[in-house]
Amino acid sequence: MPASESEIYIAIKDAIIDQRLRPNMQLVEEDIAESFGVSRTPVRNVFRRLAAEKLVSVVPYKGTFVWCPTVSESKEVFEMRRVLEEAAVRRICRRLDEQDRQQLARMLEEELEANERGDLFRALRISGDFHLRIAQMAGNSYYSKYLEELISLSYVIIAFYGGKKPTRCDHHKQILNAIERGDGQTAAELMTLHLKEVEDGIDYGGLWETPSTMADIFKLKLV
Repeated sequence: MPASESEIYIAIKDAIIDQRLRPNMQLVEEDIAESFGVSRTPVRNVFRRLAAEKLVSVVPYKGTFVWCPTVSESKEVFEMRRVLEEAAVRRICRRLDEQDRQQLARMLEEELEANERGDLFRALRISGDFHLRIAQMAGNSYYSKYLEELISLSYVIIAFYGGKKPTRCDHHKQILNAIERGDGQTAAELMTLHLKEVEDGIDYGGLWETPSTMADIFKLKLV
């Protein structure tokens, strides 16, 4: 049964975030359409949507490629994340309820379990979801709207450059503790410190290699 346009969008975005599709890898309409049993039209529409989110770049007369971030662009992403997330974490301190607190605490438990299993990709996804959930709970839809895009771009940056060292997941626990106390100033300072450490852990001098063929990438997900 042919996949819907929404399913194709989610599959490609997940493949980028999970680092199965690496930066600068070409996305060929015909190959992707064949993988999902559809015509090129929905694939082309998905490419436009991903391009609007800056996850892919459309190069005239050459094709569509997974976004390949420059060092300058990467630094801009993290600069904007610090601005948005500092504001979001201050705001959530004034409105966190028990249900939200429990949900954030569960996410940290899942992140810790993933790290202990050595499932670094899973831990990375949970970490991004933790940051995004804070923005959603902050009560300003623009925080979560723009942060979702920035977090997705952060995954691409990490996929492209790799890391010099793992970040400390205990920062998340410290941030949640400050939120629980309603201490917006400390929570904001901890969030800024955490994001700075994430950025400092990126190896801007290193590049990861591009893996599998396009068919293999989507076959892995569908099996």
